[in-house]
Amino acid sequence: MRYKKTSLRLFSIINCYILMMMLWQGKAIAQSKPTGGKDIVSKIEQYQARLPSEKLHLVLDKPNYFAGDTLWFKVYLVNASNRQPSLISNKVYVELINDSSRVTHRLLIPVVNGLGEGDFKLPANGLRDGGYTLRAYTNWMQNFGEEQFFHKRFYIGDDSKNNWLISEQHSVKTTPGGKEVTLAVQLNDTKNSPVMYTDVQLLLVNGNKTVFKKAFTTSDQGTFKTSWALPANADTRNLKLVLQNSTDKKTRQSFPFYPGGETQNIDVQFMPEGGNLIAGLLNKIAFKAIGEDGLGINVSGVIVDSKNREVGGFQSAHNGIGNFRMVPLANEVYRAQVKYAGNIKTIALPQVNAKGIGFRIDNISKADTINIYISATADIAAQNKTYSLVSQAKDTIYFGTAFNLNKGYYNVSLPKSKFVTGIVNFTVFDDAGTPLNERKVFIDRHDRLAITPVTHKLTYQPKDSVAIAVTVLNPDGSPARNSVFTAAVTDDAQVKTSAYGNNILSSMLLASELKGNIEEPGWYFAGNNAETTPALDDLLLTQGWTGFNWDNLAHTIKEPRFLPETGNMLSGSLYGMFKKPIDKAKVTLLLSNKETLMVMDTVSGKNGRFVFDNIPYLDSVIYTVKVNNKKGSTFGGEVVVDEIKQSSKMPLYTNPLMPWFVNTDNTLLKYYENNTANKQASEKIALGDVKGTLLGEVKVNAKRTTTLKDANGDDIDFYDALIDEKQLIKAGRQNLYDYLLANQKGFKVVSGYRGNPNSNFLMNGNPVIWFIIDGINVARFYTITDVPNNHFNFLKSYLTGMLAADVKQMVVYHSYSWVFKDVLAYLVIQTRGGNGPATSSPSGIYVYRPETAYKARQFYKPRYTVNNTYDNQVNRTTIHWEPSLITDENGKATLSFYTADKPSTYTVNLEGTDMLGHFGVQTLKLKVDNKPVN
Repeated sequence: MRYKKTSLRLFSIINCYILMMMLWQGKAIAQSKPTGGKDIVSKIEQYQARLPSEKLHLVLDKPNYFAGDTLWFKVYLVNASNRQPSLISNKVYVELINDSSRVTHRLLIPVVNGLGEGDFKLPANGLRDGGYTLRAYTNWMQNFGEEQFFHKRFYIGDDSKNNWLISEQHSVKTTPGGKEVTLAVQLNDTKNSPVMYTDVQLLLVNGNKTVFKKAFTTSDQGTFKTSWALPANADTRNLKLVLQNSTDKKTRQSFPFYPGGETQNIDVQFMPEGGNLIAGLLNKIAFKAIGEDGLGINVSGVIVDSKNREVGGFQSAHNGIGNFRMVPLANEVYRAQVKYAGNIKTIALPQVNAKGIGFRIDNISKADTINIYISATADIAAQNKTYSLVSQAKDTIYFGTAFNLNKGYYNVSLPKSKFVTGIVNFTVFDDAGTPLNERKVFIDRHDRLAITPVTHKLTYQPKDSVAIAVTVLNPDGSPARNSVFTAAVTDDAQVKTSAYGNNILSSMLLASELKGNIEEPGWYFAGNNAETTPALDDLLLTQGWTGFNWDNLAHTIKEPRFLPETGNMLSGSLYGMFKKPIDKAKVTLLLSNKETLMVMDTVSGKNGRFVFDNIPYLDSVIYTVKVNNKKGSTFGGEVVVDEIKQSSKMPLYTNPLMPWFVNTDNTLLKYYENNTANKQASEKIALGDVKGTLLGEVKVNAKRTTTLKDANGDDIDFYDALIDEKQLIKAGRQNLYDYLLANQKGFKVVSGYRGNPNSNFLMNGNPVIWFIIDGINVARFYTITDVPNNHFNFLKSYLTGMLAADVKQMVVYHSYSWVFKDVLAYLVIQTRGGNGPATSSPSGIYVYRPETAYKARQFYKPRYTVNNTYDNQVNRTTIHWEPSLITDENGKATLSFYTADKPSTYTVNLEGTDMLGHFGVQTLKLKVDNKPVN
């Protein structure tokens, strides 16, 4: 990647406990701290000691889901330096986010010894199908930005809305009139039968504009064919196809459409090794080509100079990534002629620097050695300056030395045995401590855990008992005692798994430290052969670190904004007038829920800080913090509690996922059919056939009840909006005015409503005329005046003076007014204290309802007996989920479960850690056959 001072954050490392980690590893190279680099290393040490980092991985039971499924997950949280269980955090926040960047589900998962578990019960109705992302982070990780979080993107299908299975094929060709697309479509119903003789409409939509529309009647095979000229100005990255029934517009499905071929406008980036292209030196240049769907596309081409003479060539090796070498000339301009799908695209290479330092690392030629080559142009070599070379991994510095370039070069070889497995960053600094070149390499010590699963049968029958003996060995062959693994068993007939998807190995060692999407990250760890090793090196040359910003070292290290969570605690600050901290004040904490009331006291310290530690865990707890004077009475002052805030909105994905119903293969079709059967059969499971905890059915009624009264004192039966306690708790200290405008659909402020020049509150187009707070209409306190906006400001003062945390429930309803001859809306508020319109957030008191730690449900295991015919067939997509499989002193564990009642093939996925910094992944296939066992 080209080096720029303004983008240094793309390089290097974050945070570490340096000396402690070196002693723990027992492998650190003695550091030589040169004059120029001395301050840099010292500042890195200070920064890392203050801000150690974490790594987080979630194991899921399967790669895709349907509405009504349960999404099971296991949490692994480790320190980044040694990959042992994190000592920084004991809580992880897990969110399910749709492609509109809205959080649909959120859980707080307690973590013990780096481990936690949970699940999301996806609603069977009302869940919009589309792309979703599972995002997880600790409060501490928010100090380092979104890039440090765990992300897993997948598609959730809503089978209740999908009536067609769509198969499409298309081609693109160049004609005198432009690019022409030919498209063939086949429609099947959900039983995989052709949708015959049906009138349908096809629309091609570019952004929000329809650029092609045509009606068709499907054949007896459910097919139709068409072609159209692609508009010259079409954004081929933002096209979608829409199919709808001409007579039943509810049957309507849309999906992304990437024409590809000759129409495709690919993105290719060229990144010189070390950051810059230096004249007269041998340069290695990596490149990455991405198609319009965001995935890598294989390319080839030639490099030409300003006179169009070929000076070299290139060919991508894996997923559009590759490299080539060249010695550029000063004052020359080079271009790459990139060939793909019959097209040629010309792209300028980075500018050639007439002078500078070249930086090359050979991490491939020798299995046990890293060879580093640093060279300089003649004018740089003649300056007789001292430089520094520092190597570091996440939270650990391994090597530091001073060197000069008087000879025009400096070469050094380092044994790989001095590093741990993972990404290591090498940086060259000048004598002023400015980073000049950087390079990332992957060190592979081949120290993965060896997992050997052995079944006690070759073939199993339906409803058969399965026992798998699992043996886990350390890299040296000794038993991996007390290792923790997660096992997921899925039905291949219903769940399509990826052999090279992200797993705990690729996540902890690779994806957590690279920028951007990595296609098939598991592929790089599938084998250490001549193909994967250079491909991994190219990946590191093109997708840099997302961690340390060197500019941070130029400033005084401040206290982190987000605090670690090492226990159940509550902290905050007290302030008096003019934001002056209040110290030596008595602070009382009241903890209450439906069953418990507890009181704790402490005294504020320097800067007004107070801490309540070792608070007992209570479900649905409300914390009330009060500041007391010497007589025990509450006195004025501002109480600020360190609330854990939800992370900022996740950036939108630019490439939508392809829906499950498009080009559906037999696996996903089977998944769909059995998912529907699952919903019907699960109601027939007998309690005697279940081992463990059978979760009761949860019914969601369309009509919600409330005990709030309207303006006449009658019960409110019909309303436009109901905002419940759960939603208000999430809003926390936000005032009602900001909350309603930001979150309540249909609620807004307008001016000039029906000719009235004053501002008005509207709800679904109806003016909100009064607020009713705890049964009291604020109208009794209003005085009519001629002051502009007087009524609006009067109502607004109530909304801005009340916090969401002080309110239990809100309802907006409308009613026809015979006095005003209009439909008017009313806002009805029920406060926690019941104090009516006088409610406000009093000084000296802070009410806080924290998130409740989630207690994971137990995955049920059907238990079959000899006499139990179990006629009610249940099609389980996830056959078994074992979040914590722990090995004994001999490194052994047993995984046991029952097969389902149909022949199939199962995939058993095992991944976990020895809790000492090593990881392992293994898969196993099981065959379930109807043939009797001999």
